[in-house]
Amino acid sequence: MGYLILAILFSTGVFVAMRLFERFKLDNHQALMWNYVFAAGTGFLLCKQFDTPAQLVAEPWFGLSLITGFWFIFTYLLMTASTQRSGVTITSLSSKLSVVLPTLAGVVLFNERLNFVASLGIVLALVALVLVVGRKNESSKTNQTNWLLPIFIFFGTGTGDILMKLTEQRNEAIDMSFMIAFIYFIALLFGIIIVTYDLIRGKSKWQWKSALGGIGLGVINFFSTYCVYHAMRCFDNVVLFPVYNIGVVSLTALTGWLLFKEKLTWKNYLGLAIAIVAVILITMKP
Repeated sequence: MGYLILAILFSTGVFVAMRLFERFKLDNHQALMWNYVFAAGTGFLLCKQFDTPAQLVAEPWFGLSLITGFWFIFTYLLMTASTQRSGVTITSLSSKLSVVLPTLAGVVLFNERLNFVASLGIVLALVALVLVVGRKNESSKTNQTNWLLPIFIFFGTGTGDILMKLTEQRNEAIDMSFMIAFIYFIALLFGIIIVTYDLIRGKSKWQWKSALGGIGLGVINFFSTYCVYHAMRCFDNVVLFPVYNIGVVSLTALTGWLLFKEKLTWKNYLGLAIAIVAVILITMKP
């Protein structure tokens, strides 16, 4: 339970850090690249044992880690594009509702069990996510929604969660720091390509302050992922991902209200109340 609580707290910290990026006008792509630098660096510093290149390639999780690292940054780019074209609310909702996919994967692929009460909790969790993420209508551009990107995000985010579960299952080491650091290193390689492309095409100018922002986000991001991976060893998918998602969404909404003066509607408050009930139902064992 400790790892799950910490995962929710660190993931909320990622939200706060990214909101500060906007406030200090950091270049998103450069800050993301530096985030991966420090996330990978934190992981490698915590490693108690390193694989040689031959050992690394022979690891049962090696191939999946390459895909997962790419998927991390690919999903982020999708979310950035969707936010600009479809709006923040629909993008956030698509991302969070993707919890359906790893939950179903838990039942279909990993033979996890669901009782009626827990199933009801998952349905309530989806209702809570819709209510908590929902805001007042956005600009007229948002109303002319491009639904293709939100659909991609739904499947992309859910697939990312499933990939994390698959890599965790193939890693028998007590400490998973090396694998997580390697996944972030792969994401970093793609981040370097993106930033280099931006600079060459003149889409952005080099910002050293983005490196400073990347320090905070990278460290928080690593520990968020680290705690999620360890929570996977304590909880089934059908419990972990619904509780984790509604925990992050609810705490993020409260943090936005406290720190950034974001207004909550009656629907948001109702969603928070339903989320509490959903967590209680989901955690009831079959």
